[in-house]
Amino acid sequence: MVFQLKEQNVDEDDPFERQRRIEWWDQNTLRKSKMMIIGAGALGNETLKNLALLGVGGLFIVDFDTISGSNLSRTVLFRKQDIGREKAAAAAEAIKDLALESSAKVEYFHGDMVWDLGLGVYRRMNVVLSCVDNDEARLATNRACRSVGVPWINAGILGLSGNVMIFGKEGVCYECNVTPEQIEDARSRYDSCESVRKRFLQEEKMPTVQVTSALISALQVQEAIKLIHNQQPAIGKRIAVNGLTNGFLLITLQPLDECLAHGSYENIKELPLSAHENTLEELFLAIEENLGEGVTLDLGRRFILEIRCRYCGKILPLMRPAHRIFDDELICNSCSANTEQHTHSPLERIEGLTSKIDDQTYVKSVSRFSRKEIPNELLGLKLWDLGVPPLHILSAIGANNEQKAFELTADSVKVLGNLISI
Repeated sequence: MVFQLKEQNVDEDDPFERQRRIEWWDQNTLRKSKMMIIGAGALGNETLKNLALLGVGGLFIVDFDTISGSNLSRTVLFRKQDIGREKAAAAAEAIKDLALESSAKVEYFHGDMVWDLGLGVYRRMNVVLSCVDNDEARLATNRACRSVGVPWINAGILGLSGNVMIFGKEGVCYECNVTPEQIEDARSRYDSCESVRKRFLQEEKMPTVQVTSALISALQVQEAIKLIHNQQPAIGKRIAVNGLTNGFLLITLQPLDECLAHGSYENIKELPLSAHENTLEELFLAIEENLGEGVTLDLGRRFILEIRCRYCGKILPLMRPAHRIFDDELICNSCSANTEQHTHSPLERIEGLTSKIDDQTYVKSVSRFSRKEIPNELLGLKLWDLGVPPLHILSAIGANNEQKAFELTADSVKVLGNLISI
């Protein structure tokens, strides 16, 4: 194999001097790139380190977890004094010090990326790198990236093995090849009946080691660099590595006809509205200016107005998004108090009740509606209270069946900070 090198003078004070010598390399392309890294654990640490040393100009770090002592052997960015801190915040602080690009900008989001990270964030990225350890986050990332036409690269590790999967704007996606077991794993966080959150969930800890995360992250970042340089990344492929046997496979992923994740927004209208500051009424008014009266709005999430107690049938007014409701809230105070004294948790108390009603559970909820259909008490609620995250994109259909997507663009500075200037 013959490597083509650029002819240039040596500048030993330039941290990027060696990589500039690659024939197709454009350091300015890296400097102007914005990349979102979802997951700041073992893989995320390695990936962030690599991107910072390469000179990527914009990094957006996403994680919901805090640092524990068990993380330290696998996370190059964290120290003992960081135990208890938010992973995303600690990683962002460390990367700002490590970044070799003088104009680099680093921002972070601490929270639930499945429900509280707006699609407008994905829309502003050149590529998304997933470094998570669960299928719910991977499926959510896949649908988000697909909906706004942004490529993403998934990485996963287990023991001495790992894999990297590269997905473009079109063609095969992650959901095309997902198994029933993965779907079940993604839904394990929720109650099977009302899709509310489980209060007590046993977190599965995967066996891994730092050398595996370093190896898999290197492959993930290499594909990201090839992607933004248009250097034939392995789009639609899975790079599988078995560290125990030193096996290395490149597997072509098969697309699924009629995959539900293949929809995308064709026409996005930016609105000067904010999830935390504007109401549903104000959103309807803005949409009606574009589509006329009689529009149908899709929240993209389920808002529960009221539900029946699982044991006595009493109506419980909840008025919250389903993903902000826990399973132990679906039982009234009277039934909750009617328990044996030795129980230790709300779930144990629920299991101790034997008079569960047999009728089909009653739930009054909304997710897709017109102004005429929506309860009046919802019109005055802030969009955040309805479960809509900042910088999110929502779709609506006019009376003439014209469909448009609308972004809460007033949130861009709040969410992305300095990254909006790249």
